[in-house]
Amino acid sequence: AFQIADDLLDVEGDSAALGKRAGKDAAAGKATLVSILGKDAARDRLAALIEEADLAVQIFGGRAHVLRTIARFVAHRSA
Repeated sequence: AFQIADDLLDVEGDSAALGKRAGKDAAAGKATLVSILGKDAARDRLAALIEEADLAVQIFGGRAHVLRTIARFVAHRSA
């Protein structure tokens, strides 16, 4: 999930906010899920991974709050 979010930021992010040059992966010809699947499908896969992570920690109830928060941060970070 982290890598998909990072790849999306590389495509859509602002260089100043990221602290690195946006578009670097494409310029280097790197194969990413975004370049292979497209932005929408990569976003869908990211959402599915976050949902999968949420379901995996459900058995811990409220004690898993921090893990859920971390997963959502990874998916929705802006830098």
